[in-house]
Amino acid sequence: MKTKKICAVLLACMVMASAFGAGCKKKNESESSTSDTGISLSIDPNVTSSSAVDPSTTTGAGETSANAGTAESSLNLRMTFEDNYDQAAINEMSKKCTVHGISYKEFDFNFYYANEYIGVTSSVMANPEMMTQANFINLDYKISDNMTIRDYLRQTVETDLQGEAFLTAYAAEHNLTLTDELTKQIDEEIKQAEESAKKYDMNLEDWLKAYYGPTASQEALRTALQRYELANLAQKHFVENYQFKNDEDKLPTVYHVLYMTMDNATGADIPEDQQAEMKKKAETLLASITSYDDLKTKAEAAKTAGEAKEVAEYTVQRGEMVQEFEDWCFADHKEGDTGIVKTKFGYHVMYYVGKKEASDEQKKNIALTSMSDQLTAAIESGDYNVVYN
Repeated sequence: MKTKKICAVLLACMVMASAFGAGCKKKNESESSTSDTGISLSIDPNVTSSSAVDPSTTTGAGETSANAGTAESSLNLRMTFEDNYDQAAINEMSKKCTVHGISYKEFDFNFYYANEYIGVTSSVMANPEMMTQANFINLDYKISDNMTIRDYLRQTVETDLQGEAFLTAYAAEHNLTLTDELTKQIDEEIKQAEESAKKYDMNLEDWLKAYYGPTASQEALRTALQRYELANLAQKHFVENYQFKNDEDKLPTVYHVLYMTMDNATGADIPEDQQAEMKKKAETLLASITSYDDLKTKAEAAKTAGEAKEVAEYTVQRGEMVQEFEDWCFADHKEGDTGIVKTKFGYHVMYYVGKKEASDEQKKNIALTSMSDQLTAAIESGDYNVVYN
């Protein structure tokens, strides 16, 4: 259903991923978690929402149901509403609400909840502590000091609805309507859903009810898909028509040499005497360089000798790197400025190369970040509060 969420930093990693991964870029950080203030819409206009129609085609993590687990543990192989969700989840579903003047019915709420639930299921199935004995999500499992999985799902569905309402308002403001191509695409997605239902010897209505609750119907699905695709269209329009301000599309480019103080296998700090040694090596390199080319030559030699872990040039976008690294990059520098930055990974010898024009993908992300900022402001103003009926 989605490839990326819009949020303040494009949701570098969702809260559920906080127990996994490490790397030099922020998107691989195990500690990174941000509030999700956007809608679960693809930033790629070529990606359709067909998996939103057919939850059994994906686990939410790009895996087919065949790879997701056994028939006993896989949500995708259960075919009634009560089989797909335990009572704890059912109690969270089928809510009516209003967001910015748009009325959402039980099916609309479940449309997002079901897909978020399936995505979380695929993420937690390998961890028995996050599952109940009946192989449902343990909604009371704490994924942080202040958040349970139940809280995460509630907040995510609300921001999905807020994001959709925001983009619907944008579409109305710019007189955007569904194209004939998108209408035909929705028709095809419903046909695909009918074919999926037949594989289980079910009609479409019953098949939809198994995933989206007792109020599900083909007409409700069509309405939800129309709103979904209109929001996608609005998002595409925003990106394609975004006007960059004050060299916003020019990004700092830096060259860095990392002397690592983190054990790459465990994520723990190396002993203090070894950390001090890495710091001294970084300081020695910084003091010795006379030019950019000189730095690159000495950096490659340090990497070959096994002293430096990484040498690389990055054109840096906000929200992409660890905070200390990013702060240095976006500080007021002139070409040739140097310094040392300490992050959880170690000591980075930094060289400011200058500014470069952002890539097409980076420009898209800059536009989406601006949209996210606008959405965040709209939410904080109270204009997009979720009011339950």
